[in-house]
Amino acid sequence: MIKTLSTTLLFLLTQVLIAQNIVYVYGDVSETGIIPSGKEHPFHQMRLIDEGRYGMSQFKEALEETGVNITEVYDASTTFDTDFLKNVDVLILGSNQKVFSKTEIKAVHNWVKQGGGLIVWSDSAFGGHYKHVGIDNTLGRDSDNQITEAFGMHFLTDNGGGNYLITTYEKDHFINNYNKNGGIRFRGEGVSFVRISSPAKVLAKAQDAGLGGELKVNKIDGIFNPNTDVTLAIAEINKGRVLGLFDRNMMWNAGDGSQITHSDNKEFAQRIVLWAAGIEDNSKIPQKSLSKNTEINLPPKVTIQTDYDSKNTVNFIAEISDTDGDDVYPEITWLLKKGPKVYFENNNPNTKTPVVTLTEKGTYLFMAVITDGEFKIKKRITITKTE
Repeated sequence: MIKTLSTTLLFLLTQVLIAQNIVYVYGDVSETGIIPSGKEHPFHQMRLIDEGRYGMSQFKEALEETGVNITEVYDASTTFDTDFLKNVDVLILGSNQKVFSKTEIKAVHNWVKQGGGLIVWSDSAFGGHYKHVGIDNTLGRDSDNQITEAFGMHFLTDNGGGNYLITTYEKDHFINNYNKNGGIRFRGEGVSFVRISSPAKVLAKAQDAGLGGELKVNKIDGIFNPNTDVTLAIAEINKGRVLGLFDRNMMWNAGDGSQITHSDNKEFAQRIVLWAAGIEDNSKIPQKSLSKNTEINLPPKVTIQTDYDSKNTVNFIAEISDTDGDDVYPEITWLLKKGPKVYFENNNPNTKTPVVTLTEKGTYLFMAVITDGEFKIKKRITITKTE
């Protein structure tokens, strides 16, 4: 009995000692672009402790299911030097705006070469709300590019192109479960493609897989190149690994356009972190429980509100409540069935809160289509523009 207990304690201690340490970096900016936000409310910090729509608590839980330890640090109060990085296995640049010093940049580069794993994504929102600072804002990408350009990854500016579903890869890889043709799908919105050069390599090109995302780049980034402007880039630098991802929305709890419950985003998040840590072991990926897979799928409850200023802009707000346990999250798509031409803000008809511009007088018939497994719920909304 004593021997068995000792063996068990030794095993548990060993698991603690070998657990990978993941550090997630967040920043602080106001909607209007003030850094730090100060008296204003912080905008899209994407904190691990945040259980709200734009939080990352489910991302944290997903990683912890693989056995890693994950903590978060505020970029402005953290110095990325040798002493800090020596206890880090994977560093994730999340919602940062920090201008890193040359010493910090060099420290990160050396740490990667010695075996560190770096994961980076970008978004114009890391400089504030686009309604105030525009989608051309470069604060977030500039912070990332200081570090990633040495690894052949240059983050572009948000293209406002809509929603993208990535279903194919360039090769079989642990990240796609060794199936380049749809092994693991991932979905994003509001895209900052990664422009690659050596030593970075493309693992997944830009594609929309039917969600209508425009294959373009922001005008300040020149002309879209399908061979170099990609959704998923990787690089192996000496003993270390670097991964650049085109979007941040796919990781949050229930944000706009995409979230961690869409497609295979949860498993994708687990796989990219394990890969960055140098772990290519499918046994680390939790299997979905049979109880979830056999749950009865019930139709979700849907309510829709509109905020129309009687001039040009309509704000739709859909509330979707899905309380069953089948592990399938309802998807929503907005369609214009009748009426003059309209424009969906950021080319995004796949969010619960689309903003639509009406182009001229007339009656517009919109339809929201909510799919949940075998259920397809349709809601029609009529808007009349009189001015």
